Order: sequence, then C-alpha cells, then structure tokens
Amino acid sequence: MADRHTTGGHVPVLIAGGGVTGLSAAVFLAWHGVPTMLVERREQPLADPRARALNPRTMELYRAVDLEEAIRQVRSPIADHGVVAHARTVAGPELTRLPDRLGTDTGALSPCDWAAIDQNQLEPLLRDRAASDGVDVRYNTEAVAVTNRPNGVEAFLRSHRTGHEQRVRADYLVAADGAHSPLRRMLDIGHDDTGTLARKVNVYFDADLREVLRGRKIVALTVRNPAVQGFLTSVDGVKRWRFAISLAPGEDGAITETRCVQLLRAAIGVDDLPLVIERVSETPWEIAGRVSHRMCTGRVFIAGDAAHTMPPVGTFGVATGVQDAFNLAWKIALHHRDLAGPGLLTSYETERLPVARHTTRLTVDRYGLVNGRSGDARESARGQRMTMFGYTYPAGAISPNGATPDLVEDPDHPSGAPGTRAPHVLLEHRGKPLSPVDLMGRDFTLLTDTTDTDWAGIAAEAAARTGINIGHCRIGHPSHNRTDPAARHYRLDGGAILIRPDGFIAWRAPTSTDRETFIAALDRILFR
Repeated sequence: MADRHTTGGHVPVLIAGGGVTGLSAAVFLAWHGVPTMLVERREQPLADPRARALNPRTMELYRAVDLEEAIRQVRSPIADHGVVAHARTVAGPELTRLPDRLGTDTGALSPCDWAAIDQNQLEPLLRDRAASDGVDVRYNTEAVAVTNRPNGVEAFLRSHRTGHEQRVRADYLVAADGAHSPLRRMLDIGHDDTGTLARKVNVYFDADLREVLRGRKIVALTVRNPAVQGFLTSVDGVKRWRFAISLAPGEDGAITETRCVQLLRAAIGVDDLPLVIERVSETPWEIAGRVSHRMCTGRVFIAGDAAHTMPPVGTFGVATGVQDAFNLAWKIALHHRDLAGPGLLTSYETERLPVARHTTRLTVDRYGLVNGRSGDARESARGQRMTMFGYTYPAGAISPNGATPDLVEDPDHPSGAPGTRAPHVLLEHRGKPLSPVDLMGRDFTLLTDTTDTDWAGIAAEAAARTGINIGHCRIGHPSHNRTDPAARHYRLDGGAILIRPDGFIAWRAPTSTDRETFIAALDRILFR
C-alpha cells in the first residue's frame, strides 16, 4: 500500500480557510512580501451571495492594497436596494424599517464610500489577486491536525480529492476556517455565547413579486406571523429569491417541496402566488452571537467567523474579519523580518478581541430590531456609524502619553489619541486630493505640521537605527488656522503623530522632542 503521507516542507504563513477573511489575509500578507499558503476545504469560492456590500472602513483597507477600483468594477444585482424592514407578511404593512445604510453620508469621515458587491463576487476577485501575488492557494484541502510549537506550527493537510495527507511546517498559522472552526476546537479554545438566535433553512425560488413589493427594493425583509418566520432577500434583483425559514426548536430542517410552497405563500401573504422552487439547502444554518475566548495562542491566530460569529446585519461580520486580517498582516510581516518582538504578535488579541465583543453585541441588538423588538432604529444606526469608524485600541501596539480612549469614540469628534484611527481630512498633495487614510500602507508615517522642527531628521535617524521604514508627511499651515480640519482634528502645534501601517495612531508628541524619546516610543510599540 502506498504511503499516504508526505512532508511538504516549510512556509512562513499557513492560512486555513478561504472565505473573505482568509483570502484577505493572504492578499495583505503577500502585499507585505510574506510567502503564504492558503488551504480551503471547499472545491471553489462561495456560490451564494451572503454578504451583499462592503462598508467604507472595509473599503479603506482594500484601498490600501490597490483593490478599491477592482471591487467597484463589480456590482451586486441589488446594488440600488436599501430596504431592511420587518412585517407580518411581505404584502402587508411594514412594522419597522431601519435607515438605509447605503444612504448614510460618510463623506466627512472617509475617502471611501459603500461598495455594493456580493460575497460570491468578492471571493473570486480576492483569490485571483492572492494567486497573482504568489500565494499558494489550494482548494479541496483541509488542515486536519495542528501542533502548536514555540516557534511555529506543524499541520497535516488532507486533499479531499485524493485523500493524500501532507505535513507542513509554518512559522505562523491563521485559523480562518469558519464559525464552527475545527482548528479552534483542536486548540481547545471555547467561546462566549449569547445563544443561538435562530436556525434557518434556505429556500431558493423564482416568483414575480413586483405587485407585492409595490416598488420597494429590499435588502432583507423579515417576516413573522403564526404560520412562518424568516427573512426574504433578492438573489438577482428581479425574480430569483431566497427565503430563510426559521426552524422550531428540535426541528431537523427536512422540509418537503409542498411544505416549502405553503410556507412561502404564508410569508409573502398571497395564497395562490405562482412560484417555482429551485432548491432547498441540505443542512440548517445558525444565526448566533459568539466570541472566542482567545484570538491568539502561541503562533496560531484566530480570525473572522472562527473568532466571532455575529448576526448577518450591517455587513459587520465581513468587516470585522477583514479588520482582523489587516491588523495581523503588518504585525506578522515585521516579526517575520525580525524587526519586532513577540509582544507585537500577541497585541493582535489585545486589540481585536474587545472590538469583536463590542461588534457582536451591536449586531445582536440590531438583529433584534430587524425582527420586531422594540428599540430606537436611529440610535442603532448611530451605533453602527460609530462602530464602523470609531472602534479603538486602548491597549496594544501603542505608546500612550495620557488618558487612553474609550473602546468606541465618536468619529465626528475624534480625539487623535494613541489607539484611535487617524481621522480623515481632505488635504491636497501636489495638486491632488489626499487623506491621512491614504497613508496606510506597509510603513509607519510621522505626521507633523509645517513649523520649523527637525522631525524629518528624527524620522530618518530612527529608521536607520531600527530598520523600520518611517515616512514623513507635513500637513496644515504655519498660521494654525483652527477652522482648518487638519489643525482641528490633529492639533499638532509643533508636535507629531506616528501612524501605524493600519492607519491607527501609535504615538503622539504634543511638542518637539528628541531622537531618543522617539526611538524609545517606537521600541515600545514594536515590543523590542
């Protein structure tokens, strides 16, 4: 009998999971120049739409790696839809409608807008970018065993096509293998659990609902009546639909086609509506709020749905996973190049776990509103806006010099403190518009005003002594006009702000400082 095991050698980073989080991590790591292998147990990228848009903060991260234009060239079939509402039937009056997320004006907060792209359109785009950048992308392959060692991991990869197993050593493992993450269970990492909010079976069908919808263009319409509960979404924006039927406790999800027709008509509110069932999902899926107890153990990092499962409202599931990947990629890159201590790696959990917990609570509350629970829809929208742009890192890879920020701050009134996102202001550089958000990249950036201080020399000497690339950018005017947004948000006054590669403020000096103080702050940020 042939040996079914081989040794596959070594790779700096192994990513388990080829959903949006895993593929984004592969793109970000390749952009940082870190060789990476990605394995995904599915045969190909996702076929169903699932997430239908990317919020502006997510687009900022893709913009940093030159993916914004490619994403905007792809358009969801429901790109112009905005209705998220609750009713007893689709034909009946709406009981609750949440504000249209795509209609929210975020121009004062970001250089990016919402992007209407479906998840099954995004995943192939990310896969192709990762492969073109040299990532070894393997579908039909799963990490079936992992040993966490002090200086890396050993993983056994199994091909679902051949059954062959290969042993691979990696310096770092990113576990992005989904809400029921086998790797998280292998590592014996539990999770906080708000409980299963619903179990659903998806029914895909064709029907003409123009008269029933009365011109409404829905993103999701939740239905609750004595006969059926669930939510309706459009697949193609015209006649193909998905209805997610809520199962009763103990129900196994085996629903006949005849029963599906009855439930759909009860949900839509038209007893004789002509419709054709295309298919019914084979297994139920869950809506839940769960957050992993850990997001980092040794050289293994838990990311995306494997770390935090949240209800599908507001696109926060995808957004939080992409944030995880961007936060982690620059830290792995610097550690891989021996420019940072191991504390920079563990700062991933310090920073991202509180954000995951907050965002999961927000989406659980928002899910309740969509399903008819009483509450203030406008306040929910405000919370969404604050979480999108105002999440902070009170501790981690920062050098605080005063009060630490709250976990979420009002992005309309940014503090400019270490641990907060560098706020967007519209600047001009060589005749072209520029935002401090566009300073996100592979390197750190020292931001100063135009007063006559030797910050450029300080940045250059610090870069030479530490090996860390540090750009220098001057903003504002010598007059320090307080009505100028840059002066108001950044309050430099001869001082400086150090921006991390992910666009967060790592350190600030209220006035000029000396080289040694700056280098000491940089060492603290990088845990050197």
